[in-house]
Amino acid sequence: MPYATIREIPSYVKKYRLTIQRQWMYVFNNVFSKTKDEKRAFKAANSVLKKRMEKHGAYGINTHADWFSFCQDLF
Repeated sequence: MPYATIREIPSYVKKYRLTIQRQWMYVFNNVFSKTKDEKRAFKAANSVLKKRMEKHGAYGINTHADWFSFCQDLF
């Protein structure tokens, strides 16, 4: 069950910035396409989400590219 759009991802991921939502969706779809295991894909995507939140916080701004991405999400 890969996700085609951001609108389809789980609601608990939608509370984060658009860039983080895209990353979650990319990881899920990538792992799912390789393994065909939905449970494993959820674990991988949630693990990336957790690590990003621990390292950078809810906004995830650490580099210039992150700042640019954050500004893009505002508009």
